[in-house]
Amino acid sequence: MTDTLLTPTLAPGASAVLGHGLAMKKNPGGLMLSLQPGEPVTLIRLGRTPMYVVNTPELMREVMRQPEVYGRGGPIAERFRTMFGNGLGISEGEFHRRQRAIIQPAFHRRRIERYCTMMGELTGQRVQSWPPDQVVRLDRELDELALANVTQVIFSPQTAFDRPRFLAATAVVLGGLFGRMTDATGLLSRLPTPANRRFENAAAHLRATIASIIDSYRTAGVDRGDLLSMMVFAKDEQGRPAMTDRQLHDEVITFFIAGSNTVANTLSWTLHEINRHPEVEKRLQAEVDSVLGGRPAGYFDVRRLDYTRRTLTETLRVRTQGYFQSRVTTREANLGGYRIPAGATVLYSFHALNHNPAIHPQPESFDPDRWLPERATQIPRGAFMPFGTGVHGCIGEQFAWAEMIIVLAALAGYWQFSAVPGHTPRPKPALTMPVDSLPMVPHRRGGPGRTGGHC
Repeated sequence: MTDTLLTPTLAPGASAVLGHGLAMKKNPGGLMLSLQPGEPVTLIRLGRTPMYVVNTPELMREVMRQPEVYGRGGPIAERFRTMFGNGLGISEGEFHRRQRAIIQPAFHRRRIERYCTMMGELTGQRVQSWPPDQVVRLDRELDELALANVTQVIFSPQTAFDRPRFLAATAVVLGGLFGRMTDATGLLSRLPTPANRRFENAAAHLRATIASIIDSYRTAGVDRGDLLSMMVFAKDEQGRPAMTDRQLHDEVITFFIAGSNTVANTLSWTLHEINRHPEVEKRLQAEVDSVLGGRPAGYFDVRRLDYTRRTLTETLRVRTQGYFQSRVTTREANLGGYRIPAGATVLYSFHALNHNPAIHPQPESFDPDRWLPERATQIPRGAFMPFGTGVHGCIGEQFAWAEMIIVLAALAGYWQFSAVPGHTPRPKPALTMPVDSLPMVPHRRGGPGRTGGHC
């Protein structure tokens, strides 16, 4: 490194003991957004620990595309690893590449086509089972639907486990992980509080459930044609099992969280947003009616439902899942002309990018048409990456898009939703920032006083 490199400036507002820890705890999104207009790289402190915040899409992309320089170590990653171990979402290097190669065939096009058929059938059954003109907790329904959809991919239909309890434990773990990641000192998570006990009990239930299922697959020795079978029966170069039971656990829990919770969150927030924007709802319904004509969406419909996709894209921007991500430098680095020491924690925030008015004009306005091709090209390259990029980009991105489009099309095609008066959904303080609750009343489209629909 040369002496010409810049040293990032400490952001204002740091206290002597906690640094910016209190602001990070209270409003992490606001803190990250407040740094956007400043220098490309800014220094903050959580407690006594310095952290380097990257504020431009170009440098964020550079960080994500250089895993050999910006790795996944450090205290934040270690707190994350307590639940996800060495799963695909956090593993690195040659091991990560090996795991990705083993799992990648599960997301080839022909398998995605089959998944779409399965998801369309299951979604139709679930959505049409709701009682019309009565309050339905859509956040819970969509959680359960997303869990059921991802379960079809990971496990065969014969796999039995307590789905409601597993889902509840997942929610507790995600909330607990958020608290641990924003804990400036790392001490709060060690206290014998009721919340910490709930977290440990929930985490233990998830581990025990997955371990029991893996053991049943090993014992049966039968390839059931699902993702877990693919991983269980994968062999290395010497013909030995490619994954230990521990690694299987880490991959399964990663897919459960990434494949169910985040999808359900996006769909819940989308329903909230279209309810607030009737013109969006009308255009969404018109597209679904025109393209599908009353049938479930399949693989080849996904690409035809353009406005449906744009609506989901805008939700992913406005309701970004997660306030920040972190990396740790494996060696001293030159990041955009700034010197970043070896072993330093680097933070970057998609939430901040997505709400930066210099990147997205009127960022708090919900406008699916900002993703029309002629307008989307005006957004700086790398300024919108809901599924990441580089070697750690989401392996299931195509699956996630297909699921969200299929489910939203079913919802818009069959129902029109009205909000419960006096209730305003808010984000819960959890890792993926889910809606706290979404009670809504579904009305069959085409019913009294309503037009359109195909029910």
